[in-house]
Amino acid sequence: MTSPAIQQANDKFHELQQKIDDFFNKVNDVLSWVPGFLSDLIKPIEDGMNALRDKVKEFWGRGNQLIDQPGSPDRLHQVAEDWVNKVGDVVGDIAGQISLDKMQTNLDWQGRGAEAYKAAVPAQVSGLNSVKDLANQLRSSLDNLGNGIETFWTAMAVAGGVFVVGAIAAACTVVGIPAAIAAIVTAAGLSIGLITTAILSLQALTNTISTEQTTIAQKVHDLGDQWAKSNIGAMQEKSDWHVTK
Repeated sequence: MTSPAIQQANDKFHELQQKIDDFFNKVNDVLSWVPGFLSDLIKPIEDGMNALRDKVKEFWGRGNQLIDQPGSPDRLHQVAEDWVNKVGDVVGDIAGQISLDKMQTNLDWQGRGAEAYKAAVPAQVSGLNSVKDLANQLRSSLDNLGNGIETFWTAMAVAGGVFVVGAIAAACTVVGIPAAIAAIVTAAGLSIGLITTAILSLQALTNTISTEQTTIAQKVHDLGDQWAKSNIGAMQEKSDWHVTK
């Protein structure tokens, strides 16, 4: 499913391409009817159109790769939610169920095995709660990335819209064409500036997310080292367990 922000940007870029094509076709039609005594006006127009082609090429050069690989904010939000619902909440519930105050075992048994069991439970609860915390951190990181991508594409839609406004220019006369070219080139420059700013903002966000993900990965690694195995050897002998009287 395509994000509304991405769809809006794609629609705006499609509209922009149509407007640019219409403008070039309109100029070509006008120039094809220029009489000989106005031939001196054609060269400046041709130069202006070449400059416009370069500016349009620059615009699409910055935007096309991003259009081809837009990302998926919806998928990021879905995965973020799954980490909480399918991992964080599940292990959190387990941690709550096995805590010492919730288990009848601690009341029904005594002895060396029972004491070893009581010593082991808090460490397991702590480990499970750490997993829940990591799941919440991962959700936050993925949601931030998804929101950032949506914000980026909203900015891209604005950039395309600015260019579209400039491309809707009157070019029905030889005299009017240079002014129309100037308006479109100016709009293209503004749009390219907006795209550049959006790209830099997205890059800054992805750098932040990358750092967050590295930190989370290290916490997962550390948790694996720190989450000690229970001393089940002290719980195996029947003689270590006595029913509470």
